[in-house]
Amino acid sequence: MKNSTKLSALALLAGAMMSMSAHAETQENVYDFANNNLGLEVATPADWEDATKGVISGLEIRQGDVVLTSVDGAKVNRMWRTNAGVQYLQVGGKITITADEGRAITMVNFDVQNYKFFLEAQEGNGSLDANNYVWNGNSTSITFDNENAANEYNTQTLLLAMTVYTDEANEDTYSPSESSYADCANIAEFLALEVGTAAKLTLNNAQVNGTYWGGTFLEDATGAVQVNATINVNRNDVLNGVIYLVRAQDDFDTDHIIPTADPDAKTSLDEVTITSDNELNPTLMNINDLPDNANMSKLVKVQGVTVTKPSRFFFITTDDGENIQLVDQMNVGGYDLDALVDKTVIVTGVFTWNMMRWAIFPTSVVEDTNTAVTTIMATEANDADVYTITGINLGKADINTLPAGLYIKDGKKYLVK
Repeated sequence: MKNSTKLSALALLAGAMMSMSAHAETQENVYDFANNNLGLEVATPADWEDATKGVISGLEIRQGDVVLTSVDGAKVNRMWRTNAGVQYLQVGGKITITADEGRAITMVNFDVQNYKFFLEAQEGNGSLDANNYVWNGNSTSITFDNENAANEYNTQTLLLAMTVYTDEANEDTYSPSESSYADCANIAEFLALEVGTAAKLTLNNAQVNGTYWGGTFLEDATGAVQVNATINVNRNDVLNGVIYLVRAQDDFDTDHIIPTADPDAKTSLDEVTITSDNELNPTLMNINDLPDNANMSKLVKVQGVTVTKPSRFFFITTDDGENIQLVDQMNVGGYDLDALVDKTVIVTGVFTWNMMRWAIFPTSVVEDTNTAVTTIMATEANDADVYTITGINLGKADINTLPAGLYIKDGKKYLVK
């Protein structure tokens, strides 16, 4: 009995020592791209035309007991430094991490710049949680692929750092767990999320207000959002189903904080039904109410406004002098802004922000000739409300007493001289 107790104690001690030994075998291998602890060549904006600067393809980059290799995709894998001095690895293709013989990769943590993370895990026994930028598993080699996103604008993964954990190789299996996504029933619920939160967004008759090189504008009955990628849809499509997005935000200054969405690693249209060539309904708005973050990405219509071109840009202007730029970013066609300068027009398009200005990306600009302009007569018997040309309700005013200008009453335009 005593011998048995003694053996049991020895067994416990041996087990504890083995556990300590196994724990001691865990290795942390840090690829610190932000501080370039690897001594790699780094490209800058001045190297934009030189596609060879900062490219890491063909290199075997060792950290501890793992080696990083890369394969370029639609865009290259490239070390980059911004004008602000921020350094990161731009991944536009594939990167593979391989552990030394006798070692296994058990976890990879990614530190990401501006939520730009579009990697998918391949060729490894594990699971990638794209919400939290972490891979867990048990594999001697793991490949992360950005190819599904790299063909679109601004969808390269931006890695500030990558920490790879390894342990002694074994044959343990790994059961992946389902990543968690905030469940949003509409766009308004998505916009209420904290920045950086990944979401499973249900689209209910969400209309595609437009697409351009920088994004896709989606709107449902509850709100509108710009997805920071040109997904494979067209203006006038209507979407129903589920899409995976990350709540993002573009902060231009304290007065212009624009809610947006980044694609999640699972973003696709596999769970979305698309109907095409729909007639979309814009929101009729007073131009004076338009400059507001709450109206971002909405399809709007403003009428009775004048196109100006004080220099190289076209504008319409609120009563208090705030300019809204008209920019043909979506290449819809069918209108000629130069021919409409100094004319009263009806503008339909997506309200947004461009070149540090409020802007509309038009889908239609037509001369406002629906009603004729009538010079006011000495008497006006109709007691309908009077509106300014920008839509301000003046009530049942006597037009004869108003300052010189253009007014609307009972659907007709009146010019007071």
